[in-house]
Amino acid sequence: MSNMSEYNKTTYELCKANQLSDEEWSAWDQIQASRNDLDSAFFHSQLTHTLANIREDVEVVIIKNQNKTVGFFPFQRVSGGKAQAITGRLSEFHGVISSSNAIWKPEELIRKAGLKAWHFDHIPVSHNELKQHVWGESLSAFMDLREGYDSYRKELKKRGSSLSHTERKSRKLAREIGPLRFEFHSTDDEAFQNLIKWKTAQHDRTGVLKVLEVDWVYQLLDQLRKIQTDSFGGQFSTLHAGDELVAVHLGLRSRSALHIWFPSYNLQYEKYSPGLVLLLEMAKASAEINLKRIDLGRGEERYKANFGTGVIPITEGSVDIRPISGNLHKQWFHTKQWIRSSPYRKQLEIPLTASRKLRQWLAFR
Repeated sequence: MSNMSEYNKTTYELCKANQLSDEEWSAWDQIQASRNDLDSAFFHSQLTHTLANIREDVEVVIIKNQNKTVGFFPFQRVSGGKAQAITGRLSEFHGVISSSNAIWKPEELIRKAGLKAWHFDHIPVSHNELKQHVWGESLSAFMDLREGYDSYRKELKKRGSSLSHTERKSRKLAREIGPLRFEFHSTDDEAFQNLIKWKTAQHDRTGVLKVLEVDWVYQLLDQLRKIQTDSFGGQFSTLHAGDELVAVHLGLRSRSALHIWFPSYNLQYEKYSPGLVLLLEMAKASAEINLKRIDLGRGEERYKANFGTGVIPITEGSVDIRPISGNLHKQWFHTKQWIRSSPYRKQLEIPLTASRKLRQWLAFR
């Protein structure tokens, strides 16, 4: 009975993100800083704040227990009365930013926001409130730098990873092209434009939607790279060999972690693996400023297996107040999981691949 009365004292206030007061933004930052499982920059208020200055569909539900602010649910309202994570498919972590003792109900949260459904796919398993809405789990890889770069390097060597091969390529790049010059955070506008050009060309080659040509995405990245605070920043790193720019990366940095987001490199120097050389340079620099890890994200890319030394379990699921629709989406999720584990995966994924660009275009409107 007492637990039910506590839920009855929970209120949900919906507002446009750009209407939050300075006190509310500050409360958000204090809640995020109080939990280790919220230490990713994707949970930081500044990401939502920045996007809200670009797009009009960014909203926040403020959760209160007994009139005390205990949580924030940032989202973008999309067609069909559904919520998607801040930055949509670009999001690598998302969820409700709430204090560890906050009391709230997912279904009530969705209803009070005037929503019908919220699909999530990158929520840490520690977010217990959503357990009954989870369809499955996956793993988000990271480079563990808690004991410094030397310890990280020793762990990779012990495992027999491709670290030594990348280090040899780094020396060869310096010897044949020119001395390496690494900048952990660059303000070079021309280098940023190269990131846009190279990444767009990569997306074109691989048949992926050229998201960096989407206006709001470009604006977001351009603004994020100019933000540098102790607890949040758009980390734009560059690697030169002699006078040649060979690799770039724009990621998000929190007080304790750097997240790999948009890496790219000059195809002319592909044989030297400049992207991986840059990744190791970023790892050294991250350890020097006491970052604890570099998040590589979910996915099957080979470099994540080669350079990751830890994983964060994350969940996928949906809070859906429409029983039939919710069940259909859950069944589709399990169908996709079965396809990925099938020996006939390549053939079965043909219809999904054929419709990928359309689905991506709809997601980035």
